[in-house]
Amino acid sequence: MPKHRYTITLHRCKFTEEFFALSKKYEAAVHGRPDIKPDFTQSFTCDNPIYDPANERDASVPCYPEMIGIDTHRDFKDEGVFPGLGAYHMYHRIDGILVAVGIIDITSSVLNSAYFIYDPDYKFLNLGVVGALMEMQYMNMLREKHLLPNLRYYHLGELSMKCPKVNYKLNY
Repeated sequence: MPKHRYTITLHRCKFTEEFFALSKKYEAAVHGRPDIKPDFTQSFTCDNPIYDPANERDASVPCYPEMIGIDTHRDFKDEGVFPGLGAYHMYHRIDGILVAVGIIDITSSVLNSAYFIYDPDYKFLNLGVVGALMEMQYMNMLREKHLLPNLRYYHLGELSMKCPKVNYKLNY
């Protein structure tokens, strides 16, 4: 019997207080931004305009770069294994506690790991590495089960050579 339970659930990008609390803790500890407001988290990690054109509800919502709150029509729920193309939050929990969230975009050919936040109290677990490995495993599963047979590329988001906080990407 395992000592701890590690679970991952997939949710459409949606602002929640639980997500904001994790984001605020992460931004303070990792990026030195102790005073982030909900609007920062909302616009940076939740108001993602990428959607599945087959999802009529998402397709009907206008979204512009300056809009805040384009996620309000979305329900917060476990979306299952593959809810379709679009932008998602991949929630990582240990014993029910939210310890990390990967913000991913799924298109027909690319899984983009846009951003990853984690609870600094769990830094010793290298959750960023765990997250990248789980995203790659998820991508392979989607392809192997023919849910997205053309999904071929894993993208680690932006790389800025002058930013040591994202230089870890050079290890992949």
